[in-house]
Amino acid sequence: MRLSEYLLDRIFSLICMLVSALLLFGLLWLIETPATFILFAETILMAAYISALVYDFFRKRSYYSLLLKMTEQMEEKSLLGELLPQPHFLEGQILVDILRRCNKYQNDQISNAKQASREYREYIDSWIHEIKTPITSARLMIENEKNPTTLRIDDELRKIDTYVEQVLYYARSTDVEKDFKVEKTTLQSLVHAALKTYSKPLIQAGGKPVLNDLDIPIVADSKSCTFVIGQIISNAIKYRKDNLQIEFSTKTDKNNISLFISDNGIGISAADLPRVFDKGFTGENGRRYSKSTGIGLYLSQKLCKKMNIVLSVSSDPGQGTTVTMVFPTESYLKEAGL
Repeated sequence: MRLSEYLLDRIFSLICMLVSALLLFGLLWLIETPATFILFAETILMAAYISALVYDFFRKRSYYSLLLKMTEQMEEKSLLGELLPQPHFLEGQILVDILRRCNKYQNDQISNAKQASREYREYIDSWIHEIKTPITSARLMIENEKNPTTLRIDDELRKIDTYVEQVLYYARSTDVEKDFKVEKTTLQSLVHAALKTYSKPLIQAGGKPVLNDLDIPIVADSKSCTFVIGQIISNAIKYRKDNLQIEFSTKTDKNNISLFISDNGIGISAADLPRVFDKGFTGENGRRYSKSTGIGLYLSQKLCKKMNIVLSVSSDPGQGTTVTMVFPTESYLKEAGL
C-alpha cells in the first residue's frame, strides 16, 4: 500500500479537515483573536490530525504487507484466514473474519468434492472388477464354441477388456502412488508380460517382435510398466504398415537404463509429435487410420512421471516410431532417497 493510494482513499476526510481548519480560522478571526493564538490553534489541530493519519497509515501498511507476503508464500492459500494474526484495527478485524468464513466454506466445498471423487473412484474400481467377470465368462464360453463368429466376438471382448483396464488406470491416476509396488524385476519380464497381453492382435496383424538383450534388472512397479509397454505395442499395431516389426532394445548408463521400443509403422508427423502426450490428442494418424481416444499415451506419461521414468517419443513419417523409457538404476534411487 503506497502513501498516495492511502491519501486518495482518505480524500473526503482530508477535505473535511481542511474545511474545519478554514472555518476555525474564520471564527477566531471574526472574534478578533490574536494571530499568534489562531496560528497556535491551527497548528495543534493539523498536527493532531496528521499524527493520527500517519499512525493509521503505517499500522495498516504493515498488516496488509504481511497479508500479501503470506498470500504469495503459502501453497495452500485456502488456509490463509486461519493463519493470519488478529489485527488491531476494526477494518482488518472485519476483513479477517470474512476471510475465515470464506476459507471455511471453500475448505468444506473442497472436502465434499474430494469425498465425491473418492466415492466415484471406488465405484469405478468396483464396477471394473464386476464387469471383468462376465467378460471372462464370455471368453471361456467362446473357447468351448470356436467358430468364425465367436472368434470375432472374442476379438471385440479383448478390446473391451483393454478399454476397461484403461478406465481403471484413469480413475486411479490422481493417487496412483497408493497402488505402486516397487520391486526388482527385469525388462525382459515386463516386455514378455505386455507381449502376452497383446499376443493375439499382434499375430493377427502379422507382427514380429524382436527382443535384444532385455535380461537387465531394474526396480519398478511391474503392473504399471507392463500397462505402459502394452499401450506402446497397441499403438504400433494400430498405426502399422505391412510386415509389422516391433523391436525392443536397451542401453545402460551409470544412473539409468533405457528401453527402446521401435516399430516400422507409418510414423508421426513433426507437427503432431510435441502433442502426443496431451490428453485426448489423436493427431492426423488417429483421424485417418483408426478411432483413437488419445488417452493411452497421456496415461502412460502420467504413470511414468510418478514412477520417475522418463518417457519420450521420436518419429519420422513413413519410417516408424521409437518410444524410449528411461528407468533410474537402483543405486541412483537409493542415493536420491526415492
